[in-house]
Amino acid sequence: MAPDDTTGTPVQGAVRLPPLKSIQAFEAAARHSSFKVAAEELCVTPTAVSHQVKALEDQLGVKLFHRLTRSLRLTAAGEVYAPFAIQAFQKLAEGSLALLSDEVEGRIVISTTTSFAGQWLAPRLPRFQEMHQGLSVRVLSSDRVANFASEGVDVAIRYGFGDYPDMHVAWVLDDYVAPVCAPSFPIDPGRPSDLLELPLINYEWSGFSQVDPRWSKWLRSVEINEAPRNEVVTYSDEHMCLQAAKEGHGVALVSLIAAANDLESGSLIAPFEGRLKNKSYFLVCPESAVMQAKVRAFQNWLLDEADVFRDSEVGQKFLEPDFMR
Repeated sequence: MAPDDTTGTPVQGAVRLPPLKSIQAFEAAARHSSFKVAAEELCVTPTAVSHQVKALEDQLGVKLFHRLTRSLRLTAAGEVYAPFAIQAFQKLAEGSLALLSDEVEGRIVISTTTSFAGQWLAPRLPRFQEMHQGLSVRVLSSDRVANFASEGVDVAIRYGFGDYPDMHVAWVLDDYVAPVCAPSFPIDPGRPSDLLELPLINYEWSGFSQVDPRWSKWLRSVEINEAPRNEVVTYSDEHMCLQAAKEGHGVALVSLIAAANDLESGSLIAPFEGRLKNKSYFLVCPESAVMQAKVRAFQNWLLDEADVFRDSEVGQKFLEPDFMR
């Protein structure tokens, strides 16, 4: 048991840590497999590094390195201890960097789907830019999942089920799909079976799978077990589906989030009450990134905008759980 820092009383279950200098010397030597290179990095002598590592070994009661004539190799105990030491110093470096750059300025790179970027995020983003004029914003829109490290992405808005291991995750919005069409399109809201004879428009994005909503699933949800008589036109771009529906070319099965602006303006209507739950949108970023002021600012703004959207007329009508299915 180690003493409490303020009272001197031992803390049950606590472990007395070795001196930080000793751990730092071991961590550098483990990464480089060399006392000499570790010493150059730490701006001390190789002898000092060797002494610090020896002190660490004495305190832990294990040998951490095999000291060979021309090389240095970790022992079995060293192999166990090294990843913990290396990760600890990486976390300290990330935390220090976050504090040093704790201003909402510079540039933030946001990755999200093409549909969400164009139909929901872009119309609202000027409000974020107005709040943070010292921060430039770059949006990467693609249905392909971006790589945070290699593509310089700070934060992503991903479409899925929230299972993103080892990441910071915040729920943004649930998504539902339903048929939409132009107000002038000849359709009887009381007769969904009429859809079997009408031109239908479908959206299948990159990565579309059997679990995603399609016309056959929506029809079954309203107890229609027949297949449409007409060929269903499929687009890989949801904007094209919405445009085709607005121009009266048919009835489109689309995300109600993507269609929200058109539903609000009246250029599209959702004639039937049935809808299908789809995936959800989540803000995702590395745990270390959420400590940065610009990422925290964007997350706070995004979640506030999502709340406003759910409280809007369209959100209350189409995104609330009691909406008829």
